[in-house]
Amino acid sequence: MFLTPKSSRIRLREAQRARDNRKEIHRALSIGQITRRDLIKWGIMTSGGILVCKNGLSPLAPSAFADDVPTGTPPSPLFGAKKFVARMPRLDLQHPEPITKLYRGTETDAMFQGAFAGEQPARRLSYHTDFSTPPPGTTKADFTNPITGKGPIEGRPPGEVFAHQRWDEFFPKVGYVLSLSQLAANQSFFPNNGSAPSLGLDAVWTYARGHTNFNTPSGMLPAPLIKGRYGEPIITRIYNNLPTDRNQNGGFGRNQHQLHFHNAHNGAESDGAANVHHFPGTFYDYRWSTTLARRDKINIDAGIATTGGPDGNGGIVRVAGDFREYQGTMWAHDHRFFFTAENVYKGMLMMINYYSGKDRGNEALTDGTNLRLPSGKLLDWGNTDFDVNLIMSDATSDQDGQCFFDIFTTDGMIGDLPLVNFSYAPFMEVLPRKYRFRILNACMSRFFKFAIAGPNGAAVPFQFIANDGNLVVHPIALTELDEQGIAERYDIVVDFSRFRVGDKLHLVNVLKQTSGNKPDGAVALAQAMGGDVADPVLGAMLQFRVVGSVPSVDMPGYTLTTTNSCGGNDKSVVPTTLTEQIPIVTPVRTRVVEFGRKGNGDSRDPRSGQCTPDCSEVVFNFPWTITVNGQTSHSMNANRVSMVYPKAGEIEHWTYINGGGGWDHPIHLHFEEGITMNRGGAAFPATENLVRKDVWRLRPGGRVQFQVQFGEYGGSYVNHCHNTVHEDFALLMRIQLLTGVAGSPQTAVTATPNPTPDGVFFTTPEILPEGDPAQRPDLFNQQTAGSGGGSGKG
Repeated sequence: MFLTPKSSRIRLREAQRARDNRKEIHRALSIGQITRRDLIKWGIMTSGGILVCKNGLSPLAPSAFADDVPTGTPPSPLFGAKKFVARMPRLDLQHPEPITKLYRGTETDAMFQGAFAGEQPARRLSYHTDFSTPPPGTTKADFTNPITGKGPIEGRPPGEVFAHQRWDEFFPKVGYVLSLSQLAANQSFFPNNGSAPSLGLDAVWTYARGHTNFNTPSGMLPAPLIKGRYGEPIITRIYNNLPTDRNQNGGFGRNQHQLHFHNAHNGAESDGAANVHHFPGTFYDYRWSTTLARRDKINIDAGIATTGGPDGNGGIVRVAGDFREYQGTMWAHDHRFFFTAENVYKGMLMMINYYSGKDRGNEALTDGTNLRLPSGKLLDWGNTDFDVNLIMSDATSDQDGQCFFDIFTTDGMIGDLPLVNFSYAPFMEVLPRKYRFRILNACMSRFFKFAIAGPNGAAVPFQFIANDGNLVVHPIALTELDEQGIAERYDIVVDFSRFRVGDKLHLVNVLKQTSGNKPDGAVALAQAMGGDVADPVLGAMLQFRVVGSVPSVDMPGYTLTTTNSCGGNDKSVVPTTLTEQIPIVTPVRTRVVEFGRKGNGDSRDPRSGQCTPDCSEVVFNFPWTITVNGQTSHSMNANRVSMVYPKAGEIEHWTYINGGGGWDHPIHLHFEEGITMNRGGAAFPATENLVRKDVWRLRPGGRVQFQVQFGEYGGSYVNHCHNTVHEDFALLMRIQLLTGVAGSPQTAVTATPNPTPDGVFFTTPEILPEGDPAQRPDLFNQQTAGSGGGSGKG
């Protein structure tokens, strides 16, 4: 339909009015001025919990939606910003400090040193344990939240169940301290654009280095980057310095935090998704053990000299486990149940690179084990001069330039601002040589599909080397990536040596998406380069400028040039073999899990109408459900165990099914990776075939089967859709991993922690029989179409 300038302005005003009215409804609900019953009585909401599609309320009402309004809301203002004017920021590298041991009776505490000296030591048992039962010579006040004057200082629950598992075995060697905070002044998605307003202190919540003063806005953009290495366990302390008033949030986001390390091999108490969010004024100590999977099954004595992590002197610190399970590109993000989408969109995320004997991050080190992938050579390990993290995301802002989130959507939310490392469509200067790019999809609901357009617009070939942080057996030559779902990571190597200084290339998203549920479909590279008013994130998101020199990231003050880093001085290689194949074997059992909208899965208490944990004031219906082994469908309830894994080390085959064709679900499995076997009878890309992954796009109406083997740690983990809006409404289930280790509290299903500002209380969880082999063994031999999978041969 043709719109005159006047009619377009009218419709934009109507869309803005609808947005403002929804925000006002949210505010009134949050402070108790109105109730859900009021909204139904006034005809604003249906009894099923859906906003009525009417003018002045819904962005999808015909009279409030214009064809030139992307995503159903007024376009985000650009304040005169143009693409490829701002330089792409590199992530904010964090610096670890050493940890020393402090002996306290029978316990060994971890003392922070260096810049973090003076911090209270990290302990195997939470400080909540001391708050609950103060040791002799102390009082409850010694362990009380200093800001609120009530509750414990640490958010980790008390007792042995939430003690750091295998603490002495993987005792921390280095530590980080970060503060989750309101945004510091003068931060913007449009750096160097004087006409763009700064983001408000509650528009974005992100991390600051160290222990900053409470309620002092100190969060920084871009996001942090942490470099870890196998054999060097880490303690990461996160302070929650957000406002105590949860409505002081800029219209969305919850001031409660739990940090999930996606997807490291950590105990449940440090996984960040065991219903253990913590409150303003408290901290949480996460022990990231840098444990190599299968360390209790393979290479138990760490006898293989080439399996481990860089020692800082050109050698390898040996670690037990299977080198085929190495991980590289990972990230961490908030996982507060029912608020993950809002909080991650608000900025609660970071990236983490792990380095190993094979992937040392030093392209010049030749020892027969190091792969020498593009990275740099100025540091012994972890060089990032030519190894670049790219956080790809989208955002939406209101007419004042502040982040907007539609808290009423249950299908998903997409933005119209293309961001790279939280900067609007920036440029990056590159030398004419090989680079490694670690590409993370950090959106709420948007899928990507990337290609690289050369100076003449033609597709540039590159090599695919890792999927979700896992090296593929052999590099795969591509000119276009597969679709990339939310939370998937794709590592690629691009060789710019074929181009000349002065050339410009572009990283281009060729996947159009105008709905939060799924992409519309891919378009030709040339068409994407032309842009589309219906989806402003379709097209070029990052410009590469080939230059003759760039400043070093790894050694500030040093200049990298075509002379010292290119041609014969580009020491990087991409070997024809990167790792070895893990075989597919006969499983102990099989499981089938369906994700979609099947039945009424509302998991709130029918008597109180409350969620576990508490959920948003605007959560009126849970359309998304999970069905385990063909039984009753459910939505998320943290006090329900949907699957029990009875013994560490057992191999199972799982089939994930998408229950409908009107949406796509990128499903994430916490703690462990699976070896992707097949997609039923559907096409199976080489980038997935027998590749370890932790996120699987199910595709509309599709399915995927993989092999999984849990080990080393036990406790409560989750499995969920990483369209985080779907997750929050409430496509998530709890998995209980049992260790089988005598004396471990994880030999039984653990009680459910319920955090409150006053402390944690526990409840006894419900266990679904269909998810527990001990109760319903008859349900664990289901076979599905196309279950044969790959051969598993390398």
